[in-house]
Amino acid sequence: MNVPDAAKRASLAAVLEHDLAAVSRIEVALRTLAPDADFNQCAGVAYALHNLYSALENSFDQISRSFENHVVDREQWHRELMLKMFLEIPGVRPAVLPLEVRPLLNELRSFRHVFRHSYDFELDPVRLNALGGAWRERGGAVLAALRAFAVWLRGDECSRSVRGMK
Repeated sequence: MNVPDAAKRASLAAVLEHDLAAVSRIEVALRTLAPDADFNQCAGVAYALHNLYSALENSFDQISRSFENHVVDREQWHRELMLKMFLEIPGVRPAVLPLEVRPLLNELRSFRHVFRHSYDFELDPVRLNALGGAWRERGGAVLAALRAFAVWLRGDECSRSVRGMK
C-alpha cells in the first residue's frame, strides 16, 4: 500500500483546494434558464455542468492515485473512481464523500458523459435547470466533504494513520 508522506499529502491538499476554487468559479455560470432558452444559453450551462464534474473528478483521481486506491475496470473507470470516494479504507484514509451525495454525483457524471460524447442531441433547459438546481441544493455537501478531506490530509489524525501503516 502506498501511503503518501507529509509532502505528498500537502501537495494533494493543495490540488484539492485548487479544484475547489475552480468549482467556485464555474458555479457562477450555473444560472437558471428560461423554459424557452436558446441553444447558446443552454450550451453555456451545459458546459459549466460538464466542467464542474470534471474538476471534481480530477480531485477524485488525485486522491485515488495518492492512496493507491487504483481503478481496476478501465471500461467503467469514471464510475468506479467516483464510487471509491465513498469508501473508507481502514488505516489508510476515511471516506472522502458522504453517501447522500452519491445520486447527485452520479447524475452529474452521467450528464457529463452524454454532453462529451453525444454530438446530436438537444439540450433541454428544463433538465439542465433540474441538474443545476440539484447541484445548488446539494453540492455544498460535496464541497464541504472535499474541504474536510483536505484538512484531514494536513492534520495530526492523518499523520497518526500514516504512521500506523508503516
